[in-house]
Amino acid sequence: MSAKKDKKTFWDTITTYNSLMKISIEGPNCTDPTVCLGDCCDIQINVPKILAKKYIKEGYATKNDFIRSNVYSFKLGFNYLTAKCVLFDQNKNGCSVHHSNIKPPECWIYPTGFSPPKETPIRCKKVGGWNIKKVRTLIKAEELYEIYKEFCLLEAKSELENIKNRVINSKRKDLKKTFQEIKPSHLAGFQDSWDTIEPLYAEGYSLFLKRLCKKYNPSCPYIPHNFVQCEQICTSIANELISFLECYLQSYCKQKGCDSSGKYPFHRLFKDITTSEY
Repeated sequence: MSAKKDKKTFWDTITTYNSLMKISIEGPNCTDPTVCLGDCCDIQINVPKILAKKYIKEGYATKNDFIRSNVYSFKLGFNYLTAKCVLFDQNKNGCSVHHSNIKPPECWIYPTGFSPPKETPIRCKKVGGWNIKKVRTLIKAEELYEIYKEFCLLEAKSELENIKNRVINSKRKDLKKTFQEIKPSHLAGFQDSWDTIEPLYAEGYSLFLKRLCKKYNPSCPYIPHNFVQCEQICTSIANELISFLECYLQSYCKQKGCDSSGKYPFHRLFKDITTSEY
């Protein structure tokens, strides 16, 4: 199947799914602030990149609103001012894409899946789920959901293969220069982002880079006792970081799996690399 046909199948699947869910279930009016304050919108929903791109194109989100995931390609980030999903609209007191026909399929069925409790008064979706109005259309929606999941998992596999390209993109955007603007004790690892690999900053101090410094720049006056006083990563260590990325990150992800937030701290990476190498 061609990529163009794959995309058409995806959009047919998700829009039809959304349409079917709208007529298949009923529940409380979650946009009524006396009923709900977005209590279901405090989780991070996994989404494929093709859907994330659509949200960006339509103005619902930006690239920075998506976090790398170990399930699909991305997951929706949080708005830390509201402590809710980035798609939550305070003015609507609900999801900004609810009526768009491109709402993430998982959002429709959270938290009960396709089998909400029977004969339970539905006062809150998060507590009780929702009522089924049309069983046949719900069954069809569930079938489409399986097709959607299959597409997302295939896309996520492709995105894993593209880590190499994101490393190349980072080099083009002069990641080496970015490294050299950071104190070595402030760099904790790597962050896999939308189309590049970015520095992962430490919360406080990180001493793991000291391992590379000892091996590749042993004459440095800050090694071994004054590491935290060093103001910037030197050229030789920046080069080693780039080499490390090129040699190990993709193979690490294939062997150990992708991180649930796209974060790869040195202490985890070095743990799986022999001492003779680093």
